[in-house]
Amino acid sequence: MKNIILLSPGPFSKRDYDRFGIEFLKKNFSVKILDFTKWIHPDFWEIHSKNVYKCKECIIISCKNDFLEFNSHLGSVIVIDCLQQNRKTNWAKKQLRKKNSLFVRLDINLYKFEKVNVFRFLKKLINLIITPKKFLYSLFRFFEQNYYNGIKKTHPSDILVLGGLVSSDKSKFKNKIYAHCMDYDVYLDIKNKPKNNVSPYAVFLDEDMITHPDYSYLNYEVPVSEFQYYSILIKFLKKFETETGLQIKFAIHPKSCNTNLPNLLKDFDYSKGNTAELVKNSSAVLLHSSTSISYAILFKKPTIFLTSNELIKSWIRPRIDNFVKMTNSKLINMSEDLNKQLDLQSLLEINEVKYKNYLEQYLKVPNSPDIPLWEIFTKYIKSKQFEK
Repeated sequence: MKNIILLSPGPFSKRDYDRFGIEFLKKNFSVKILDFTKWIHPDFWEIHSKNVYKCKECIIISCKNDFLEFNSHLGSVIVIDCLQQNRKTNWAKKQLRKKNSLFVRLDINLYKFEKVNVFRFLKKLINLIITPKKFLYSLFRFFEQNYYNGIKKTHPSDILVLGGLVSSDKSKFKNKIYAHCMDYDVYLDIKNKPKNNVSPYAVFLDEDMITHPDYSYLNYEVPVSEFQYYSILIKFLKKFETETGLQIKFAIHPKSCNTNLPNLLKDFDYSKGNTAELVKNSSAVLLHSSTSISYAILFKKPTIFLTSNELIKSWIRPRIDNFVKMTNSKLINMSEDLNKQLDLQSLLEINEVKYKNYLEQYLKVPNSPDIPLWEIFTKYIKSKQFEK
């Protein structure tokens, strides 16, 4: 039986366990998961370690010696590399390469990157300069990422798993697995389930704008303030319910850490962990720039994008604009349009050509197998009979 090591992209969660198909992989491989967060980001680990999913396959790497101890008993393996590039991680990957291991890169959860706005970049730079400590840290992170993603980048991966044409067009890998994004697996699992007989509703896709753990992990600024954001959002969602007759169901982001949500959302139906089902059974989807738009595309649900004066001034604005352009959907400024009557018929229109293009570019390679991602992966590995 071949050995697989998953280099976790961050603190390993139950959601990761499911999305990476660990249960399925265990039927065909000996699987280990390496979580480097405690070593790479000790401060972040101290706050979020309580959310790590405890399973026998997961090994916490807290220092260099932890990895050396693990690696000393290892032969050649298949490495699913989801780990960021920096001095520590590159060193660990080099040690694994010395074992003649086979590296797999996942290019599956794709979206269009926004173009750099010069004005916004300069504004951010000025804000950093006036806070020297934050400026120096950001400067270090910038040079570290570019250095280890460029000059000191480890040897390219051996296999690329593609989730859309936008990746395929740019890749030069000899070994390619044509597949789909992780959300497509969820879609396959629930698409044929009977629709719930409930009153028509619209779902709002939360992005945890205030406490999302990825902000601190990736050194992103919090784009909005809690009071201003939820004040305008709640006013608009209530307006939407009144004028359209569609109840709002609030799909809380799976990584949300906001303990104040029960107070903020007391007037709404809210839930966590069932976003795909909520989208499947909805009449419309409201969002800012959530990557869970994939479910709206797959289930062919109208998308209505929301912004505000505060969001327009933040780094998230280009992401919202990109999604609006790619889907040809309606964009509403909640700050400016509170007194404008909503035209539900117009809001529920879908541009099927745009949706199909989004599906093929970012969610599923055309004509790729309509089976779970990790089943596609396993069949490919076995068919090639890699000897590494």
